[in-house]
Amino acid sequence: MSEETVSINTRTMLPVGTLLQDGKYRIERYLSSGGFGNTYVATNTKFEEQVAIKEFFMRGVSGRGADSVTVSVTNEENSEQFNGQMDKFRKEARRLRRLHNDHIVAVHDLFDENGTAYYEMELIKGESLSDRMKRTGQPLSEQEALDVLRQVLDALQVVHAQGLYHLDLKPGNIMVDHEGKALLIDFGASKQISQGDGYSVSTSSAMAFTPGYAPLEQTEQNMKSFGPWTDLYALGATLYKLLTNLTPPSPSEILMSSTPLVFPTPVSSKTQQLIAWMMKPRLDQRPQSVAEVKQYLDDMAPDPDPETVLIQEPKPAPKPGPTPPPTPKPTPKPKPQPASDPKGSTSFGKGMIWLGIGVGIFAAIVTAVLMLLMSQAEQVPFDTSPRADEVITVNGVSFKMIGVQGGTFHMGSDDSEASEAEKPVHRVNLSTFSIGETEVTQELWQAVMGSNPSTFKDPNNPVETVSWEDCQIFIRELNKLTGRHFRLPTEAEWEYAARGGHKSQWNYRYSGSNSIDSVAWYMDNSGSSIHRVATKQANELGLYDMSGNVQEWCQDWSGKYKPDDLQTNPTGPSSGPCHMLRGGSFDYPAQHHRVSNRNFREPSFTGYWLGLRLAL
Repeated sequence: MSEETVSINTRTMLPVGTLLQDGKYRIERYLSSGGFGNTYVATNTKFEEQVAIKEFFMRGVSGRGADSVTVSVTNEENSEQFNGQMDKFRKEARRLRRLHNDHIVAVHDLFDENGTAYYEMELIKGESLSDRMKRTGQPLSEQEALDVLRQVLDALQVVHAQGLYHLDLKPGNIMVDHEGKALLIDFGASKQISQGDGYSVSTSSAMAFTPGYAPLEQTEQNMKSFGPWTDLYALGATLYKLLTNLTPPSPSEILMSSTPLVFPTPVSSKTQQLIAWMMKPRLDQRPQSVAEVKQYLDDMAPDPDPETVLIQEPKPAPKPGPTPPPTPKPTPKPKPQPASDPKGSTSFGKGMIWLGIGVGIFAAIVTAVLMLLMSQAEQVPFDTSPRADEVITVNGVSFKMIGVQGGTFHMGSDDSEASEAEKPVHRVNLSTFSIGETEVTQELWQAVMGSNPSTFKDPNNPVETVSWEDCQIFIRELNKLTGRHFRLPTEAEWEYAARGGHKSQWNYRYSGSNSIDSVAWYMDNSGSSIHRVATKQANELGLYDMSGNVQEWCQDWSGKYKPDDLQTNPTGPSSGPCHMLRGGSFDYPAQHHRVSNRNFREPSFTGYWLGLRLAL
């Protein structure tokens, strides 16, 4: 572990001088903390060597006894969670011990004491790459960064061979000792996926990730899509940070920008291409194994121009040579002129004058008509007539559509948590439409399709594990059965409805409230499971689960908001790589449930957190 010093509340850490294992270890000082543990510098008193000791300690769940040493649980309700996570802490230590590699911190001992668990590992005398860049204020040289990359790839090859993923690769988790050796540390976010344990979460939360270094499958918590490519994305982002000292763009920023990676310092085109490959938002377009990246590095020939960039400045156009003189044209013979009239003008000239006047008047009339039509087009009224709610029954299953009266609202957000994808805030006119009172249930999907693809099966749960393409098939079948024209809502319709439409009483953070617990099933209250629809408070329109439970597909392709100040019934770009998603889900943190938050996935993508809501 590193010798990085971080301040912490002294009531949550062991006092200096505490002895562990009957005096084998003596705590010298506090080193660092995470959500599931404290790390200390200690002395192995038998060998008089300094080591690092990690202590299992859950923030918000653990406390210290009167002796300032014993770890206790704040209440009985948390005991099961504490014990389960402590068992995973022990598994983490055992897994790390099996990872024999010069570039992975070595674990030497594991023991229980003071009501918790500890493991002892080597103390790295050096600094993290994050600390180094903060200290120097400078990026690494390309040769130095690539040398770090090769060492970390060696470590990852061993990690992946054990069926593990690090899941928190970043400069702060790569240490470089005084001899220049890079070591991969902090496997707290790692997962082990095996047939025996399934998708088991280690000592850090399954939701934990570092923005800028986490790919889409990790930010969206689609654990079934985790693989070597997940770590390789983070490693590509780390390489970008090392070479530029800039925060890596998020996957959404990469998707929505034609030139997302900026290299203010000279970086060879081959290295830039490697980073762009590793940071592809689509996991199937990234390298699939460490071996592929190593092969790329082996095949890299020296760049003839180390300052070459992927997007080169346009070359100046060649200067034009001398222009040959134009070929003289024969002078036309003058035509005989008609007789002059008394005023000195010809009758032909008089006709041309009247013709010109007529053309001018006609052009003016046409221009005026066009301007009037354009003006009227800009002022075409959108339908704001009220629409009644209605209950529709299909094959014995009933569902309710809520009428949403048209109106004008401000779409997007510029608050402190808003991403660039939510900007700029712009005015939108929407015509009246209807939207589902709840997310489409498994019962309704079964009635229409004759099957249920969901992972969390219950007739009253929202259907999930459905792609955008699956939703289109479902809607076509539903329309055949009902003779109606159901569809997915546009993104603008979705946000307007989530904000309460024309009945909105307040600019709420979540759909219907500023208190997320009252309106949404999300990471902190869902128990890692989907819940039946309409079991939380509805918003002003009577719509349930617009925040939380499952994320909902929208009809629009993904794209940036237009800067226009006022738009009427926008439908997004005409094409694109992904479709929009809205509303957060049961395993997302709170900030993902804000009414303006945007997400998107490929139309064929499925996930146990993905569902839909109908519009009409």
